[in-house]
Amino acid sequence: MRGLIIQLPARGNTSKSGPMTLPPGRAAVFGYRRRSERLTVTGDGAQISVVAGRVASESDHWTLSNFSAVDPYVVENLNDRSEYVKVRPGRRAAPILFELARVVLPGNHRPEGFHVLAPPPRMVDPVDMLPPSAASFASLDEQRKYFAVLVALCEPRLRGGLPVGAPTASEIVERLRPLPDFRDLTRDAVNYHISYLARGKLRPYLDQDSASGRVRWKREALASVALRYEMVREGHLSLLPDPPSGRGEPSANSSSRPERSSSTPHEGEGAVQPV
Repeated sequence: MRGLIIQLPARGNTSKSGPMTLPPGRAAVFGYRRRSERLTVTGDGAQISVVAGRVASESDHWTLSNFSAVDPYVVENLNDRSEYVKVRPGRRAAPILFELARVVLPGNHRPEGFHVLAPPPRMVDPVDMLPPSAASFASLDEQRKYFAVLVALCEPRLRGGLPVGAPTASEIVERLRPLPDFRDLTRDAVNYHISYLARGKLRPYLDQDSASGRVRWKREALASVALRYEMVREGHLSLLPDPPSGRGEPSANSSSRPERSSSTPHEGEGAVQPV
């Protein structure tokens, strides 16, 4: 596939509009026919009186321009729900590296948006890649109990939850106890593993306050660091028991053997810094 495919979502009882294809070097604008109407995407802008932004297709990425003077636009990575990009107001041609994304911007009554499907990225030749031992951020043993605790800390964000706080020690105990090796797990043991990670394994990645502060700060800092550097990935959810009813199921691309995302890792608390 060359170029981008842009798709508006279905609206109410109406059938969703067909996808728009943008070959490399072409662009589309999005906005509103009138301020009271819903979002529209068009290749020539002829039917839009209030232009909100612009999407452009490049040879190996795509760009997003934000014409708002006030509001940032958010680009969500649908292949990894913990990643997103914020495009600042007034920013022109911010490069976006996500292959499957949703662009979200303010609407009249609720957020509006559209999906973008981009071609797969170009990859380095395997003979030029670093061996795994040379490319690891941290030496974490996925068979140890501290790693299961770390995965449990990251689970809500990996399943698409808002980054409003990491699970408590009691919640981690409840989450891990169905596993045979964790039948006797206690809150004190969970806090011990968290302190071990903060003061030992992941200490170089934490600031001084997070490493030596209260356990709550350590939990949140560890989850942020582990996701930022892809020490914990969606495939690691297979190390946990099946989620309780209502917590959500793993996504279709979860696997028993975690693989690093083919796209470039992004900064931030499971997010990219504003561009």
